[in-house]
Amino acid sequence: MDKIKARFKSKTYWLAMTGAVLTVLEVNSQFVTQFVGADMRPYLIAFWPVVMLFAREITTTALSDK
Repeated sequence: MDKIKARFKSKTYWLAMTGAVLTVLEVNSQFVTQFVGADMRPYLIAFWPVVMLFAREITTTALSDK
């Protein structure tokens, strides 16, 4: 249970959860992807996982400890 609580303190975790929710909303509504070409749509959907990987790599320690 402590590991689950520790996850909710992580800003990287919250970024991942926000990105996941926004990605699901975008897939269902296609609000942003209607403004880009059809060839760019798959890349736009893959944007959040790339941001998440980048955020995970740059955070070596918990931001709450800094």
